Amino acid sequence: MKIPLPTALPLWLLPVLIGFFSLNLGGYLLFDHDEGAFSEATRGMFERGDFITTWLNDRVRFDKPILIYWLQAISISLFGTEVWAFRLPSVLAGIGWSLSVFAFARRYISRDTGIAAAIICASALGINMISHVATADALLNLILTATLLLMYHHSQLSLVQPESPGTRQVLYGIYALMALGVLTKGPVAVAIPLVVSVIFYLWSGQRTALLKALFFVPGWLLFLVIAAPWYIAEYLAQGQAFIDGFFFKHNVNRFNNAMEGHDGGLLFYPLVLPFVLAPFGPLLLRMLPSITSVTREPLNRFLWIWFLFVLILFSLASTKLPHYILYGCTPLVLLMARYRFQLRRRWLVAILPLLFFALMAAFPLLIPSIKAGLTNPIEIETAERAALYVNQDFAIIAAVFGLLSLLAILWKRLPIWHGLLVTGALQTLFVWYVFAPAFSEAQQRPIHDAAMFVRQLGLDVVTQSIDTPSFNVYLDRVTPRRSLEPGEIGFGRIDRVQKIDDYQLLFQSGPIVIIRRPDNTAGEAAEPISTHDPAAATQQTPPPATETLDD
Repeated sequence: MKIPLPTALPLWLLPVLIGFFSLNLGGYLLFDHDEGAFSEATRGMFERGDFITTWLNDRVRFDKPILIYWLQAISISLFGTEVWAFRLPSVLAGIGWSLSVFAFARRYISRDTGIAAAIICASALGINMISHVATADALLNLILTATLLLMYHHSQLSLVQPESPGTRQVLYGIYALMALGVLTKGPVAVAIPLVVSVIFYLWSGQRTALLKALFFVPGWLLFLVIAAPWYIAEYLAQGQAFIDGFFFKHNVNRFNNAMEGHDGGLLFYPLVLPFVLAPFGPLLLRMLPSITSVTREPLNRFLWIWFLFVLILFSLASTKLPHYILYGCTPLVLLMARYRFQLRRRWLVAILPLLFFALMAAFPLLIPSIKAGLTNPIEIETAERAALYVNQDFAIIAAVFGLLSLLAILWKRLPIWHGLLVTGALQTLFVWYVFAPAFSEAQQRPIHDAAMFVRQLGLDVVTQSIDTPSFNVYLDRVTPRRSLEPGEIGFGRIDRVQKIDDYQLLFQSGPIVIIRRPDNTAGEAAEPISTHDPAAATQQTPPPATETLDD
């Protein structure tokens, strides 16, 4: 069997990928809780001088391993604590993700299919969004993608040159990538590649190649050299708390129990998948018949094993989040690109993009109904503020983008597949220049403005029963979580600080407040209220309650 040599990367492709993944990267505030938590944990490393253990305020954060924090730390050390600097590692991971797909497809399918797969990867809604936010998920997806694509490459090399240095080098690459994955999100970075490769190699009759790969001692040594030092250092620093917090709570329990209310039925991922890969959902139907070729075509067999294992694994898990299915989307991207010209009915292809933009256009009308079903004061206030930004102009822009998408898909001079590419570009522009800024202003602006107010005061502040770590990023310092002492300033939610026996309201924007607990012995006078809320002309100090709120 001859392995075809790849052709060069088109000069225009890299700028296109950079454009898709970096659109308006600094044009919206950090979203809480996830973006704020990752960013604050990274920022706090510099304040504490601790680059082994991550913290949120005065609490250890065991949610994820260290690699994404180190990469974010490099970024903000170069560019400062700008929101886009925290997101830059995810952007680079998204670009690397697309380039990995391109490199693989041009070798094993065709150069044109590689280009198509890279652009699908860059413009699909879920992949593009996860690569725009400051979390570990884009990095993990890049590592999983590169690991599994190298595994298939190794399987093909093993058929023609099993003992060659090149085959051994691929194994070194696989083990190094798995180690980086373990430093990014833990055991999942080994579990998925291991199970997929075992099934594929055994099904393909490559038992000897599998055993050589699994028992490649130099590879495991490399794995330990890369991954073990941080785990050892963290265990020495935190002891059993690290084992309980990271391995049991955030790995075992996440699979066995629905954490933070993120649950769903067995059909959760099949239902969300077309939207995660929007606007390319129609291609899922066209590539579906390729499953019948798994017995005779190794590439399709590998891709389907990869996707189905991820689908089954996370469908059985108790905790369900839409982005978990991204671990299995790379094989779908390759299959969709491979069968992209099999689209036939333009009107059918147009349905999903029309639904997306119709929903966006109708969103201003849906806000009252959404608000009626909310109970959390911050969510209610966000819905009220959203009406300021998700307004008639928002609806008109969504309708125009929807019309342009419809024209691109229905234009007979343009292949249907190219119409979907145009729609993907329009969708990406809308999300990052219209939707994300509007949502950011509604949800995150009060937190940002509160931090700026405290920075102007130049005083220390104490967090009062609220979990919005982006506040600390903008304030650029830790705010311990505890009850206020007399004379101290606190940051919190208006509905919760009302439980404090006595306080002065210094600042309010929506539900977010800055308060001071008076030092009665000093005879302090009440401070004037500073209101920074476009949703309300005035804010009044609520009557004090009778008890102090504990953290």
